[in-house]
Amino acid sequence: MKKQNIFASSYLGVAAVWLGGHFGPGFATGAFSVTYYVKYGWIGLVMPLLAMLVTGGVMFYMTEYARSHNTTSYKPFVLSCYGEKAGKFISIIYDLLFLATVMCAGGLAFSGEANVLMNFGFSYWGAAIPTIIISALLCLYGSKLLSLASKYMMYAIVFVVILIAVLSLIFGQYDLGAALASAPVSTKEPNLLHAIFSAVLYGCFQSTICFNVMSVADVLKSREETRKAIIAGYVITVVLMIAIAFTLFCYVTVIPDLCNPGVVAVPIMAVLGRLGFSWLTILFVILMTLAVLTSAAGLAGAGCARFNKLFSGIKNVQLRRAVITVILLGLAALGASFGMKALLQKGTTIIGYIGIPSLVIPAFTIVRSRLGKKAD
Repeated sequence: MKKQNIFASSYLGVAAVWLGGHFGPGFATGAFSVTYYVKYGWIGLVMPLLAMLVTGGVMFYMTEYARSHNTTSYKPFVLSCYGEKAGKFISIIYDLLFLATVMCAGGLAFSGEANVLMNFGFSYWGAAIPTIIISALLCLYGSKLLSLASKYMMYAIVFVVILIAVLSLIFGQYDLGAALASAPVSTKEPNLLHAIFSAVLYGCFQSTICFNVMSVADVLKSREETRKAIIAGYVITVVLMIAIAFTLFCYVTVIPDLCNPGVVAVPIMAVLGRLGFSWLTILFVILMTLAVLTSAAGLAGAGCARFNKLFSGIKNVQLRRAVITVILLGLAALGASFGMKALLQKGTTIIGYIGIPSLVIPAFTIVRSRLGKKAD
């Protein structure tokens, strides 16, 4: 009972929602780390501090407004914050942003899982299609089991990733000295400015998770609790991001093309191959599979809640959810067809740019100003 209160009814539970939304195939596999941080050399290892500062700021203002105005769903939020006319327009933008996120994040989930299973003899679509089908079934018929499993799955995967990081640094054949001495994989100049820009863009992309966090804002009792939730989420997320980035950085001169998603699609798997612990590889694959299934079904479930009224003409609730789920997972499958490299380098970048005017700037200006300084 105490554990349930901590993680479902307190600021730590809200922080866990942030981490759960962020922690997906791109994060767990190390693909985000090499794309946004490791390729810039050692300076990239501290950039998660900046990236999550952007995301955390958006999280705080959006979540605190949702809490204090009882607008935990995005539609009431925009109508309250921006007014009736502007709110209707912005709600459409948020819908488009959500669909783009489904296509990119869902596509990364399917693509990431396929790339992992391809190491065991599966074809790309031979791995992706069953993942899509099982995700749909979980969403439609296993919501209670899915909710219960998802609550603990995040922590299990975090444990495994940390375990991989520790074992790779104890038993792995890496070369930190060579990594520090070698030139960054990204040769753009000035490298520091590009590293900063990349981190900020990543923070803007991850700011779309604020909708997930806003949905549980009602468990927070005060502005102080909101602040604690965001600080806790920031610290936990940054520590994990740096741990993964540092682990991969140690191997950047040892594993060829580690920072090239077109060659090494799953960097963590490349590190596991160097360790030679088959049991750890199997554990990682199992947890990755379950994480992708819950992530994909979670996206579909959120879409069912968001677009339920749009399909109100379908009277049978189960059929209505089935139609919405097929459409959303179809978008995710379409995203997966572009490949992990395209999604990482273009999809996340596009969503990051869209997030700047639609989420980041308004959060730090309009939403912040309407919150005021008085805590309640």
